[in-house]
Amino acid sequence: MSPAPWGHSLSEWMLNAGAELHWEQGDLPVTVTSEQKPLPACYITSPKIAWFDYAADELQGPFILKMSLKALSHLANWIGMSKNAIVGNFPISTNVWESVKDSAICEASRSLILKKLKRYLFVRNLLSHQHGSLLTELQGMGFVALPARVIYEFDLRMGVQSKPSHLARDLSALKKSHLKVSTLDTIDDLQAERMQALYELIYIKKHSVFNANYTPVFFKDMINSKWMSCLSLMNEEGDMVAFALLHQVGDTLTVPALGYWESATGPGIYRLLFASIYNYTLERQLLLNYSSGAGDFKRKRGARGRLEYTAVKAPSSFLNWKSRLLSWIGKKTEHLTEDDLIRLGA
Repeated sequence: MSPAPWGHSLSEWMLNAGAELHWEQGDLPVTVTSEQKPLPACYITSPKIAWFDYAADELQGPFILKMSLKALSHLANWIGMSKNAIVGNFPISTNVWESVKDSAICEASRSLILKKLKRYLFVRNLLSHQHGSLLTELQGMGFVALPARVIYEFDLRMGVQSKPSHLARDLSALKKSHLKVSTLDTIDDLQAERMQALYELIYIKKHSVFNANYTPVFFKDMINSKWMSCLSLMNEEGDMVAFALLHQVGDTLTVPALGYWESATGPGIYRLLFASIYNYTLERQLLLNYSSGAGDFKRKRGARGRLEYTAVKAPSSFLNWKSRLLSWIGKKTEHLTEDDLIRLGA
């Protein structure tokens, strides 16, 4: 990943970013909350929102737990957690780094620590089975690794190992549909606006205002710069009824954004969109990191849940109380597993 000459600020990509995008070590993205209001209103630029506000929105567990999360959100604001710098954080849900980036992440973190910023420092999207050494190095700098969410992986690097019945039905339905599946490497303004509208229908209006509120400029920049491509589903009239933004790093594929028109004909347009993503992944023998959310849907189609961590380091404080508080939270959560979060609806 390296900076591209987009010429657009983060606020032109995300309406609710509340942050700016900087580059460290030449090509390492870092989001830094803006000195001016508004505060971040998106979980991508605010782990506080991801842990508490977004979780409270999505929680299927007891009402008292939902209220507790909202109370913790207010506490996190009070201790200044909304003011942050997030290392390695390109403004998408799931950042993937090849191991050669570990040293850059550590160097950027050390540099920010030495600047004694009055901000919390974060590193998102850490998986113990992939980033064990990086987690150890960050903890050596004073970071605390806290459970963030459950992400779901479809490992198709060795082809299909098994095909659950739900997946088989989805693939069969896609074959029988009259939808045209294609990969777009460039898009125009109208296509970008259509993608933004489909994305907004699902991520913002259906799910949560704490998702990234992307603009058409974001979709056009990501695809036309060749950083990402677009998997498009078109109906017989030639209208885009669903899409998935695809981002490949090494042999790992992520889907930073998708959208669909729920009134489109067929047995379930999301099922057909997922089937097309699965076929794309299988054809190229990749590992699909399908992010978090819709856990039951993903598990029924063969996904494996993984507990993802966010590393956090508190700024200096009187008697180092903020760091002590984080260490206490770390000890209280160190035995949490993906199964624990799945039981709460992850």
